[in-house]
Amino acid sequence: MTASPPASPPVKKSNTMYYVHSIIGLLLIFGFGHLPPFGTVTPVGMQVMGIFAGMIYLWSFVSVLWPSLLGIIALGLSDYAPMRKVLLSAFGDVVPVLVFFAMVLFGAIQHHKVTNYISRWFLTRRMINGRPLIFSFIFLFTTYVLAALSANILPALLFMWAILYGVLQDVGYKKGDKYTTVMIIGTMFAAISGQAAKPFTGSALMMVGAYEKAAKQGLDYLPYMGFGVVMSVASLVLFVLMMRFFFRPDMSKIAGISIERFKQDKLPAMGLRQKILFASLFGYLALVLLPSILPKSLGFIALLNRMGPWGVVIVFVAVLCFLKAEDGQPVINFKEIAGRYIVWDVYFLVCMAMVISDALTNPATGIAPFLTETLRPILGGQSPFMFTIVIVATSVVITQFANNAVMGVLLMPIVYAFSLQNGANPAATATILAFALHIAILTPAASPYAAVLYGNKEWVDPGEIFRYGLIIVAMTIGLYLVLGYPVSQLFF
Repeated sequence: MTASPPASPPVKKSNTMYYVHSIIGLLLIFGFGHLPPFGTVTPVGMQVMGIFAGMIYLWSFVSVLWPSLLGIIALGLSDYAPMRKVLLSAFGDVVPVLVFFAMVLFGAIQHHKVTNYISRWFLTRRMINGRPLIFSFIFLFTTYVLAALSANILPALLFMWAILYGVLQDVGYKKGDKYTTVMIIGTMFAAISGQAAKPFTGSALMMVGAYEKAAKQGLDYLPYMGFGVVMSVASLVLFVLMMRFFFRPDMSKIAGISIERFKQDKLPAMGLRQKILFASLFGYLALVLLPSILPKSLGFIALLNRMGPWGVVIVFVAVLCFLKAEDGQPVINFKEIAGRYIVWDVYFLVCMAMVISDALTNPATGIAPFLTETLRPILGGQSPFMFTIVIVATSVVITQFANNAVMGVLLMPIVYAFSLQNGANPAATATILAFALHIAILTPAASPYAAVLYGNKEWVDPGEIFRYGLIIVAMTIGLYLVLGYPVSQLFF
C-alpha cells in the first residue's frame, strides 16, 4: 500500500508552519518594543503592545499554554514592572483563583454524571411527542443548560452530539440532510450560548474580569445572568423559528419523535455523592447571586460579599473534600478531579489575560489614550444606542477571525471608556458585548469550540458550517441590537 508515504509531507509542512508562526509571534513579543513610540504610546507602551500583539498571534495560530507562560515572563523582563509584581498580578489575581476552583467544583459535577440526570429530565417532557419543532427547541435548550452548568462546555457538547447522532440514525437522517446540518450547528450554537451564561468561569470570566479592572468595580452577577437567560432563550426560539420558516429542513422523518426514545436506557437512582453534588451546584449559584438580591448590610450577605465568589467556591470545594460519600471516599477526590478537569490552557490564558489587561490600561504605557483618540471618530459622539450598534456589530465580525476571549479582554477597556463618554451604561454594554462575542462559530479561529465544529466532518461539511453560520451570526447581531439593548437597560 502507498498510503503511508504521502502522509509525511503534510506533517512536515504542518511542523514548518508551526515554527514559522512561532518565530513571527516571538519577533512581535521581543522585537516590537524596539520600534520608535508613536502618538501617546510610551516606550514602555511599545513593549506592552508588542507582547500583547505576539500573544494574540500565537494564541490564534500556534498554541495557548506555552505562549501564555512566555508572555508572563516577557512582561516581567520588560520595563513595565518587576518580575515579582508581574507574577503576583498574573497568579495572585482572584480571577485565576476562581477559574481554578470552579473547574474543580463543576468538573466533579460532570465527572459523577449529575448532568445526565438534568438532560434526561428535559428530554422526557411529553410536550415533544410528535412535535419535531418542539423537540428541536427542547434539545437545543438542554444543550444550553448543560453547557451553562459545566466547567468546560466540550464534554456537554460532545454528550449532546452523541445523543443527536443516535436520534438521527434511528429515524434515517444522514450527513448532507438539511435537518442534520442545522441541528449539528444548532447544538454548537446552544453550547456556546451556555458558555457565556456564568460570569465566573472560562472566557466569560476573562471578559468580566477585564471589564472590572477597567471600571475599578465589580460587575453585578444577577443582572448579567438574567440578561443571559432572556437573550439565550430568545436566540434559541429565533433559531427554531428560522428552521421552520427560513431553513425549512425536511422534518417528516422525525415527526414521530417520542420520549420513549430517551427512556430506553434507564438511569439508576442518584447516589449520595450525586445528590450532594446536585445540591452543591444550585447552592453555589444561590450563594453567588444572593449579594445581588438582598441588602449587603445583612450579616450573612455581608459575609458572602467579603468572601466573593472566589471565596465561596473554595469553601464548597473544601467542604466537599471533607464530606464522605456512600463508598467512604470524599465527595470530591481533589487529586482525581483536578487532574482530569483543570484545563491548563484556559487557566494560564486567564492568568496572562489578567496581567496584560492591567498593563494595557496602565497610564505608564499611554496605550489607553492612543486607542481612545484613534477610535474617537468611529465611537465618539454617538448616542448610547448607536454606540452599542457599532461596538457589537464590529466586535462580532472581528471575533469570527480572532479568539473571542482575547477580543473580549482587548475590547472591555475601550467599551468602558467610550460608554462613559457617550452616556451609555458601561455594565449593560459590557454584558451585551460579552454574550455577543461568544457567538463565534464562523471560522475555526473564532474559538476553540468552533474548531471542534469544523473538525466534525463525519456529520457536517465545512462549507455548510460557513453558509449557515453566516446567517446565524447575522441573526444574532440583529437580535442583540433589537432586543438586547432594551433588555440590558431593564437589568442594569
